[in-house]
Parts: sequence; structure tokens; C-alpha cells
Amino acid sequence: MAIDLQDSTASKTFHRNALNAADRAFQLLILGPNPLSIDGRSIGHGAPTRPINLGEVKALVLSPKADDDLKDTVWAHLVRRSRRDGPAWVIGCVGVAMPGLKNLATRCTQSCSAHVAEDIVSETVTYFVAQLRRIDLDRPNILPRLLLWAKKGALQVRARELASIEVCTDLPEPVALDSEPFMVLAEAVRCGVITPDEAKLIHATRLEGQALRAYAQRLGVPADRLYKRRRAAETRLARAIEEGQVSVSGDGPGSNIER
Repeated sequence: MAIDLQDSTASKTFHRNALNAADRAFQLLILGPNPLSIDGRSIGHGAPTRPINLGEVKALVLSPKADDDLKDTVWAHLVRRSRRDGPAWVIGCVGVAMPGLKNLATRCTQSCSAHVAEDIVSETVTYFVAQLRRIDLDRPNILPRLLLWAKKGALQVRARELASIEVCTDLPEPVALDSEPFMVLAEAVRCGVITPDEAKLIHATRLEGQALRAYAQRLGVPADRLYKRRRAAETRLARAIEEGQVSVSGDGPGSNIER
């Protein structure tokens, strides 16, 4: 399968996102006197016949000497442990797959803004973890198939995010120059163009860079509903700015800001 499992992210780092958090958690699990480990005797295929912590397991399956049978045996073992033994092993699976996940995230977030990249990376991990419960372990290429599902999630959220921000390309340049963006949102609320909740949504996910999916989870609403709501609000806002209903300099017809 044409999936690059190596880590090619030397020139790009992911800050404050799902991969970074999972990597930190993984490092904690493989350090200390009782690191998360598997029994090498249950793996065979030339693996050391002793407890192997998951940091070593990661190096083992990435080794050029590792054949497909060894990789599938290791991954079948890891996935079964994630199903049987809970969250630590789910994090363990993400950690062992981290090079492939980072490479995938790099490819899928090219040319994306920071907040769009955050959503894409979050969905990449979400799809990967979801498939741990479903993946057929009797078929070969377990990790590449997991990564293909993760890629599917990443591309879906990328398509939704990029479609939702296309309406913003028509915003006049002065929005970023003559007035603070939150002042534009405040005026749009006063003019009845968008609601206070829509202004909060745009401010949080556009200006503050919060991941829309995480924002939706905090509100307890489906992310797809918020994507549609944000796109509709931004469409109305762009039209109102073009028609002069909302000022981008803070002193337009709808402005009542005291100076």
C-alpha cells in the first residue's frame, strides 16, 4: 500500500494539537520503572524473547529488517490489547503509529491555516482510534489500513473546512487593516446580520484558532451543524460588508461605538 510510515515532519511541527498531546502521553507510558510493554515471546518472527517496551516496539516495526509478517503480528497484538485493556493501549497504538500519522498530517495540512490544520489533525487521530475497534486483524497490512482510514477522516474535514472559508475570500482587505476583526463581529451583531452565538463561533474558531470540532464538543452539538452555521453566518457577513451595511472601519452606518 502506498502509505509512507516514516516521519518526514522535520520542517513542520504540530503545536497544541491531538498528535502532540498523544506523543507526550505515549512518552510517559514508555518511561519509568514499569513501561508499557509486550512479551516478545508472543510475537516471534525474530523479536527479542523478553518484555519489549512500546518505544522499542516502535523502533522494531520501523526497522528496515522488519518484514510484513512481523509488522502485522505486532499490530494485531497491539490492537487486541487496545480493545481489551483500555485507554493506555489506545495511546500506545497511536504512539507506535506516530511517524505514519505525522507524515499523513503533514501531507493533509499543506497550505492550510493553523486552525484548519488543528481540525484536520484532530480528525486524523479520531478516525485512527475509531478503527482500532473495527479493523479486521485477519487481513494483512493492518497499520497501512488504519492509516488509510485516518487519511479519509483528514481529507473529509479538510474539504469541509476549506469549503467553509471560501466565502471569506471576498472580504474587503480593510477588514484586516482598518478595524479589529472582533469589532466587525460586534457591529454585525448590532446590525442583526449575525447572532451573538454566531459571532462567538466565528471569533473562537477563526480569530482564536480553536478547533471547530473541539468547540462543538464543548457545546454538545454535532460538528457538521456548526460547520453549516458558521458558513451561513460568514456568507451573510461578507454580503453585509460588501453592501456597506457593516462597516469595516468602526465608523460605518451600523456603528455606535463611543470614541
